[in-house]
Amino acid sequence: MGSVGGFLSVFRSHQRELVCGYCASVMALIDLRPFRHPRVTHVNGATVLPMGEGMARRVTQTRLASAREVQADPLFVRDPDLPCFIEHSERQLDYLARQGGEPVYELLCTDCGANYLRSMPHLSAQVRRSATSRVTVS
Repeated sequence: MGSVGGFLSVFRSHQRELVCGYCASVMALIDLRPFRHPRVTHVNGATVLPMGEGMARRVTQTRLASAREVQADPLFVRDPDLPCFIEHSERQLDYLARQGGEPVYELLCTDCGANYLRSMPHLSAQVRRSATSRVTVS
């Protein structure tokens, strides 16, 4: 019965809050409906549009290159956030490499500044498996 329930979840509507994995603040709302395009809305009301994998890769590579340049600057070499930002950007590039060219959504947390890149298949699976109205993005 579990596999049939999982299959049938594709034909159900799902509305969930997407929650930041760092600070637990609501970042966006997602609305999945059968036979319609999914809709992701930032908490400020703006529609979050998907980005092509190539565009997301270029944006992430640019952020990573900028962070590495800043890290080389003696003025910022002791910034404790830079190594974490560089590692986060590298993980995002790895994530993009595993998505097989799927468009991705950039989810931004207005409370702590965290950002996440997630494909719709990834978000859909998390939303459909969630037993609550809140889905933590991590």
